[in-house]
Amino acid sequence: MVPDVSPTPANAGPPQYVSIDAFVAGIKALSEGVITKTIVSDYLQNNVVNPADFDRFKHWEPERHTRNLIFRNEMIEVMLICWNVGNQTPLHTHNGQLGWMEMIEGKLKVENFRHLACNKPENQEVVGLDCLAGATAIQMAHIDDELVTPGGALNTVDKSHTIHRISNLQEWNERAVSVHIYSRPIDSCVVFDLEAQRCYRRDLKYDF
Repeated sequence: MVPDVSPTPANAGPPQYVSIDAFVAGIKALSEGVITKTIVSDYLQNNVVNPADFDRFKHWEPERHTRNLIFRNEMIEVMLICWNVGNQTPLHTHNGQLGWMEMIEGKLKVENFRHLACNKPENQEVVGLDCLAGATAIQMAHIDDELVTPGGALNTVDKSHTIHRISNLQEWNERAVSVHIYSRPIDSCVVFDLEAQRCYRRDLKYDF
């Protein structure tokens, strides 16, 4: 069973409802200063966008989730991800970057993992990437699962908590929509195939 996650209290009183344009302007302003996990978390908890404002960024594909760009500059990216029933990401990293996910519609299961060992440890010693990948024997440990829901706690990744898999379970029989923010933008990640015992680097792109 996936444990439900209780809401994280905001630090500055009740949330302020803002338009998507005002929300993006605030994110852009944050990106011009020092970006920390707490600063962006507080911003998200205190600036809530009307769900209908995200409609123009929603695009769907029948067999997979879509990554739809809302805003990007050198320091930060904001995207809307649309999940059909049964969609799932592979187990993946975030290049050691900071990340935040909140739900707009539906719910998502997040499975958190830790990398224990592989047969290419030297590939982790590289500038600008968390790993070159290329291992053909990997050991991973499942840490825990989270259920992310609208109005619930943010799901976050950071430099020590960076590997997970996200699923919109078939049994829920509903679409899901989530907002994702990364700093800096992530253009590729390491994907772990536990069945084949290998990992590889995958380039990322926006669908719209």
